[in-house]
Amino acid sequence: MNVEYFSEGLECLMYCGRKLSPEQRILIENSLIVLLQENRFSGMYFWGRITAIKNDYYIAFGYTTDCLKDRKYFYSVDQYQWQLLPFVQSPKIFQATVLAPDPFIGDPSLQTYVKLDPTFNIVANQVISISNPEVIKLKEEERLAAIVFIISEESAICPRGALYKMVDGRVIPNQMFRGLNDLQIENLSYYQLYRLPRNDLKTNLSKRSDYNYAIDFLDTIDGVIPLSQAFTLNMQRNERIAIIKSCVWLGMTFFHKLNSRKHGFVYLGDGRKNFDLLFMY
Repeated sequence: MNVEYFSEGLECLMYCGRKLSPEQRILIENSLIVLLQENRFSGMYFWGRITAIKNDYYIAFGYTTDCLKDRKYFYSVDQYQWQLLPFVQSPKIFQATVLAPDPFIGDPSLQTYVKLDPTFNIVANQVISISNPEVIKLKEEERLAAIVFIISEESAICPRGALYKMVDGRVIPNQMFRGLNDLQIENLSYYQLYRLPRNDLKTNLSKRSDYNYAIDFLDTIDGVIPLSQAFTLNMQRNERIAIIKSCVWLGMTFFHKLNSRKHGFVYLGDGRKNFDLLFMY
């Protein structure tokens, strides 16, 4: 959620029950403006809130030159003081984060132990041996950073044309973007994942007859597995606002105003993946 239209964006998300209290709005908006100025970011965004037992985690991110590669994430437990989230690289930390059974506590320094899945040695389609599950020591601050990254990679959304790829490779907000029109706003192929593309460029460009290299380099959400079940789209306020919800990460919600450059996403949830999705249809 862009801090430039923070309150207006939250009002759009109230249609699906996602909201913050007036006091939280004021604290977060003012503190993010200060964070924007102190770090000299080009853009500042409120990412969302992860519910914990003692203290909820509020997440925000900003960027300097590239809004995909240069993002820096921050967290706060009081909506006023923001700490930099660590950068997690270990695959085992990500695996332990997804498998962690306990909810977040609200203490960044807390350490827990998570048992990973066993590994199987397979030769000629036969299981030769099974290794004992490895136990990983997981710090809650690392777990928080990992779950924010995973949720962003799998469910953060932007409309087609909102991001523009420069000739030098940098990705910036498109100042010429004026929003999706009546014929586009209800089509999932006009919404893209707000992350670096994983599909080959030829694959993304081949999906469209009106492709534009500068805006069609991102992956679209209509190709996310499970197909037709990963996201749901509804129109609100007399068909003027598109609301898209993630069915994989319950709590991730995106909005876009018809014929307007205003759009954004906010996650308000407990950080748990919906593994029951395939059994809900």
